[in-house]
Amino acid sequence: MKKLFTLLTLLLCTLGGAQTLTGKLVNPLEGMKGMDIAIWPLGLDRSITIGQLKADGTLEFRFPSKDSFLPENGEQQMIANELKYALAFNCLGQEEATYPEIMAARIKPISLWYKGRYAGVLFPVTTEALIPWLEDEAYNNPEKGTFYELIYLDQATTLNMQCTTTYQFSGDVVEATYDYQLEMEAGLNFIAYTIEEIYGTDPKVTSFKPSKVTVKNIQKGLDGIQWFAKYF
Repeated sequence: MKKLFTLLTLLLCTLGGAQTLTGKLVNPLEGMKGMDIAIWPLGLDRSITIGQLKADGTLEFRFPSKDSFLPENGEQQMIANELKYALAFNCLGQEEATYPEIMAARIKPISLWYKGRYAGVLFPVTTEALIPWLEDEAYNNPEKGTFYELIYLDQATTLNMQCTTTYQFSGDVVEATYDYQLEMEAGLNFIAYTIEEIYGTDPKVTSFKPSKVTVKNIQKGLDGIQWFAKYF
């Protein structure tokens, strides 16, 4: 009986300690109904629910286990690649840049679903001015601030590194520095990309480019994020 009590206590502690990340929508619809928050990883034939948007605009995220990303009943497998390709910014081709050799997938967008219908997209940022660039970075300029994305990892890893790379756009040579401060778990992770400096290119050739970015993962909460929704 004592062993059974101990086992139940541990189980309840584990379930009670499951972390729920919460946020608040900046622009909820008047009379809005509750919706599912979901992602659709590239390659899978189905979406995966990762939380709920309440009628009062509260966002509640509860990440599913890794098993949720496995193919079901012969469906296609989620497409994953090396971690360096799953990050929004990377130093490809630079000898000093060494990334963990694990499989990962960049997950975007974070979408809203209502009664099985695609209803909108979420933009987690620290300033609304970043949204046009997130929608089309080829024609819109970035702004200083932070945007957030989800990344899926096959296994836990850390990445503490700073690297510098160069990009050439016609007559402009952009030197960009990325500072990674990542301690990520297996499964889904929220990544914060903070644009600290921006290089002003020739606007007739291309948009401005982030030239200094700090990359961290969210470990405790979603404080400081402004959640904007674009509804369909």
